[in-house]
Amino acid sequence: MKRSTIARVTPVTADKYLFVEIETADGRIGVGESGAWAHIEATRTVIEKFAEYLVGRDAEEIEKHWQILCRFGSYAGSLVMGALSAVDVALWDLKGQRLAEPIYALLGGPYRQKMRVYGHARGATRKQLVERSTLLKAAGFNAVGHVNPFLDEDVDKPVSGTFASRLRFAVETLEEVRSAIGPDTDLCIEIHRRLRPAEAIALGDSISHIMPLFYEDPIRPDSASAMCMVQNQLKIPIATGERLFTLQQFHQLLESGGARYLRPCLSLCGGFTGARKVAALAEVYDVDLIPHNTYSPIATVASMHLAASIPNLLILEYPTARYTDDIASTGLVAQELAVRSPVQEGGYVTVEDRPGLGTSLVKGVAEAFPYRPIPIYTRLNIDGSPTEH
Repeated sequence: MKRSTIARVTPVTADKYLFVEIETADGRIGVGESGAWAHIEATRTVIEKFAEYLVGRDAEEIEKHWQILCRFGSYAGSLVMGALSAVDVALWDLKGQRLAEPIYALLGGPYRQKMRVYGHARGATRKQLVERSTLLKAAGFNAVGHVNPFLDEDVDKPVSGTFASRLRFAVETLEEVRSAIGPDTDLCIEIHRRLRPAEAIALGDSISHIMPLFYEDPIRPDSASAMCMVQNQLKIPIATGERLFTLQQFHQLLESGGARYLRPCLSLCGGFTGARKVAALAEVYDVDLIPHNTYSPIATVASMHLAASIPNLLILEYPTARYTDDIASTGLVAQELAVRSPVQEGGYVTVEDRPGLGTSLVKGVAEAFPYRPIPIYTRLNIDGSPTEH
């Protein structure tokens, strides 16, 4: 088989996203996106170091490169894995282009012809959250997500109120959203890790009548045993995993029974190579995946290729909002960065039968959309202590 040598590896920052372009000696260019969005500058540096290893090597040896870059020095962490994820997707993109096959076909697909998706209904007020939820339904979505019952308030507003008042407000907010979208539209609840285990159990118990499709990240994901304790006390299913980046972390979560659904991020857990391993592991436990994706169309299309090739998919995240800019719509965010973007119709998307990813960055994307750094910030409680936000 004719081999393909890597000629350049270039990190590309555009708007608030980090990509990598890998070009081979035959002139083909593959693209991938990193999911370590909070530390793009550091992840870019990792990609630049990866380039020193990759240039001049065979682009076909994807698993070998994955293992070397992941295991070198035994210092794998979220930033290293974010960089590796982008590189891995770009290498699979190149492989698909060279073989004139879509990535999902190289991964064993298609398993399904289209994928169900949910949009984001963020809101700083209850009225806004309800309105945006109904707009998504009107646009064709049969599942509405990113529904935060504590609202997406300004980071400068301190978190206050008694437990009883906050719990009551959250339940009433979700009841109002459910009433607005009706009983036949699925509701995906997003807590953003802001509760303690006892609070998460109390809220989960109080919203089972709302019949959520899933209850996402009610507590911080650091402790699989704590997540297990919460899940075991609830009738509604927890979905978590977007901050996990190794197969061992996912195994610990599954073995503990800490989640009914996994949320691996293709752009953080090792690209297609890593995500396929997570999917296979989850299949052993009869657990479905809800791939995490709040990024550009590059990452969205990559998630679609994964979804088209695995048996254990529940639903896909289709980012119609960007919480770092308070943007909310019914269409895919950041479409201007990509040559082609998927379009939701009737609550589903279909991956195109094009070689590789089937899309790429627009020419001159870095110049047309200058990088906008994301500063370190966090919301504070009324007493001045930091909280999850």
